[in-house]
Amino acid sequence: MSTPTLSPRTNPDSVLVEGLLRVVTVAAYFVLVAGVYKQWQLAPQRWSLVALLLIEALTMGLLVFAREARLRDLSPLAAASTLLATFYFVFLNLAPGRHVVPELVAVTIQALGMAWQVWAKLTLGRSFGLLPADRGVVTSGPYALVRHPIYLGYLVSHVGFLLANLSVRNAMVLTSLYSLQVLRVVLEERMLSRASLDYRSYMRVVRWRFIPGLL
Repeated sequence: MSTPTLSPRTNPDSVLVEGLLRVVTVAAYFVLVAGVYKQWQLAPQRWSLVALLLIEALTMGLLVFAREARLRDLSPLAAASTLLATFYFVFLNLAPGRHVVPELVAVTIQALGMAWQVWAKLTLGRSFGLLPADRGVVTSGPYALVRHPIYLGYLVSHVGFLLANLSVRNAMVLTSLYSLQVLRVVLEERMLSRASLDYRSYMRVVRWRFIPGLL
């Protein structure tokens, strides 16, 4: 991989890029809201769609109020992977798919993933963001178990969504999403390990990135 383009928070270009990402992401969320509403009118029992909206709403809320980063990775690879991973839901097929499990079971799995996300995000606070960035090192709560617990919460929730809305398209979108998430994790950790002695120490203590025993 090439060396990332690291940009301090005082760089107006870096602030502009992240600001635009936040605005576009919120706008894309409302496209998702419109799509879910249309499908909900046709089938009000599809609670997995509502759960998907709540999952993304958690992200939107933290994104808007995120703390300004001390350092950002503005490399083309980081920006492209962030954009694609952030707007993944635009590519989902919201029309009814195949139910691998009953809707209630799927929604329960989504709820477990959301509960984990809430714990991780409350622990992280305003240190949340889109681009790989240095917003300080958090080591408590779920961050004592895995280095990127929010990604684990997303994964559990998305598995629940897929089990109630299975299609080739949705499976491909979510497989692509987590390929990008792994790339984002690698880019973020590479940047943080170079910039922060505390983060290098944290990586030695907490071994797993976001799937205990696997990754």
